[in-house]
Amino acid sequence: MIYLTHHPFEVPEGYHTCEPVGRSGGAMEILVECGVDVFLAGHLHISHVGDTVVGYKTGRYSALIIQAGTATSTRSQGKPPSFNRVRIAHSQITVERFSWHPENRAFGVTSIQHFRRTPEGWLPIRN
Repeated sequence: MIYLTHHPFEVPEGYHTCEPVGRSGGAMEILVECGVDVFLAGHLHISHVGDTVVGYKTGRYSALIIQAGTATSTRSQGKPPSFNRVRIAHSQITVERFSWHPENRAFGVTSIQHFRRTPEGWLPIRN
């Protein structure tokens, strides 16, 4: 199950100009129990992937928190414009980050992260 919000459930380390969505702790507990696997958000205009175990100490299940960058806004927080492509297969999720390369005048893949579903939730696949 995917849960989409504008405001983030997680603020990346080193980014202190925003707070997570209001009452996120209580909401996260309920949403993870309901089977939410992926949380998608925007608002910060920076790309980031985290999980619920670290920030929320859910312990029981690790859902992914995927933060979108910004492909068209000038509010890029000093980062190049970017967007994510999320590919979902039965038991695997791949998050590809595309960033703007001004020298090529095009977006290109700058990172790829793979996750697999386990009984404990979504865990990174190490290459």
